Amino acid sequence: MDFEAHGIDPCRRNKVGEIGSVIVGKNVWIGNNVTILKNSNIGENSIVATGAVVAGVFPSNVIIGGVPAKIIKKLNFGQ
Repeated sequence: MDFEAHGIDPCRRNKVGEIGSVIVGKNVWIGNNVTILKNSNIGENSIVATGAVVAGVFPSNVIIGGVPAKIIKKLNFGQ
């Protein structure tokens, strides 16, 4: 889970920000020092490279990495 702890407007700093979901599919490998931001979805059997900053929706069976993360390679199992 990720959320914005407070706003920058001084009058609204006591209110909790928007809460977003993070969905990680089955059998996903996440490398060291990865940041997964709110409202992100990583599909099954995917690999997230070390140091990636993940924001958004990624399909199953891919390798993602970078800042911001993008698809580096599609994985084809059993083919």
